[in-house]
Amino acid sequence: METGSGNGNFNWHWSSQPETEEELKEWKECCEVLSRVSLSNGKDAWFWNSDSQNGFSVKEVKLAMITDRGNCHPPNFAWCKWVPVKCNIMIWRGNLDRLPTRVNLRRRNVDITSVMCPFCDDAEESVEHLFTACSVALKVRAAFSIWCNFTPLYFFEFKDILEIHKFSNRSKKEEKIIYGLAMIACWCIWKERNEVVFKQKTCNPQEIIGELKSRGYTWVKNRYSCNYISWSEWCKYPLYML
Repeated sequence: METGSGNGNFNWHWSSQPETEEELKEWKECCEVLSRVSLSNGKDAWFWNSDSQNGFSVKEVKLAMITDRGNCHPPNFAWCKWVPVKCNIMIWRGNLDRLPTRVNLRRRNVDITSVMCPFCDDAEESVEHLFTACSVALKVRAAFSIWCNFTPLYFFEFKDILEIHKFSNRSKKEEKIIYGLAMIACWCIWKERNEVVFKQKTCNPQEIIGELKSRGYTWVKNRYSCNYISWSEWCKYPLYML
């Protein structure tokens, strides 16, 4: 080992002197970093930033990350209590663009034969396309609007689906039903998509609507204390008896 010249209070012990341009550059950068280091005999401690008075904490990191992301993050997701947890989780993942659509699988370097939508094959299968722009989603949306006595609905992003109840001008109870039904519609579309992808089933939008009505009726009747609702009236207009 050779002892080189010191830099402040630091002595360099080289196995070989830096000679190349890259090595000299790295040494210079290292010296600049070390010149800002102040050593003492005190106990080492973590500090998140200069404003932190209590040292490093996970809470400080979380607050910094939330502040840093600004307004670009998806809106807060409101869970629907009368809809099963599995549906809530699926919609929550969709809101974060974390569903395993073909576009997302490709982004994760998963080897797949095609990224086109398994329903229409007209565009790449992203969360936005599958639930807002696909021809199957459009047919389901049109039938949903007629069934719930809505004006035609237009969605451009997945989050628009989660805000449908805010523009319905209905009672609070009806808004909760509408919000839950919108979530169930997405659940049924995703379920049908998986049947097409993994079981080579032929997609039928009418079956999606039928499952939406049956699941919605069962869950509203048994999980939302609406025992007085009849199946025949539910199929005609779900909000009529509320």
